[in-house]
Amino acid sequence: MNVEKITQAFATDGYVVIHDLVDTTLLEQITNELERVVEETVASTTPQQLLFDDETESRIGTSSASVRCMFQIQEHSSFLRDLLHTGRFVDLAETLLDDVPVAMGIQLIDKPPFASYEFPYHQDNAYMFVDPPCALAATVALDSQTADSGPISFLRGSQVLDILPHQPSGVIGASQGLVDPPDTETFPEVALELEAGDVLVHHTNVIHRTGPNRTGKHRRNLGFIYHGTGVTKDVEKLARYQRELSESN
Repeated sequence: MNVEKITQAFATDGYVVIHDLVDTTLLEQITNELERVVEETVASTTPQQLLFDDETESRIGTSSASVRCMFQIQEHSSFLRDLLHTGRFVDLAETLLDDVPVAMGIQLIDKPPFASYEFPYHQDNAYMFVDPPCALAATVALDSQTADSGPISFLRGSQVLDILPHQPSGVIGASQGLVDPPDTETFPEVALELEAGDVLVHHTNVIHRTGPNRTGKHRRNLGFIYHGTGVTKDVEKLARYQRELSESN
């Protein structure tokens, strides 16, 4: 891992892909543990931290195969909790944030086979509310991701922007979307195709979206989320957002 190149790419583009942070053994361990957690949570009586895919659920019923999102996964796994709080992901976050990282959680976002939903253009900080915008998500691709499977597309360099106006999107798992179309001439769009085991790190302010999954395979991303110790959170905006989100569900 070339730290200098990774740091420069993250600072310039707002995202960077790292190919050698997670080896095949660790990827298998992460995937197996995640599948265990999801299966057990789906089977529980109160799976509050799960969001199901409406289309998939209508075909196969509520099962692990129809899970679209799961949040705070580290609460269900000591193995994943250790990965979040110690070792390679923390070291990576500290390098890119240039600050001591604070772990916020682990989240799963899956696009089940032939899922037509799209995440609209948005900035993560539109619902994180951290200032300065010293935060990131380090996302492990659990499956290979092609242009047909709905990979994440970024507007390169857009992390330099402040938080743009957002509005409710009506999309499960991506509650906010930009009010106005973004400037794709100044910030060209790049769709990132990944191999399983790649780690995609993106800045909290960079504009991004995803398209539909037109393949017969799952497209799972597992995100390790951090902010710097030097940030402050706008607790009033955060509370209002969480209240509005709860009322809309």
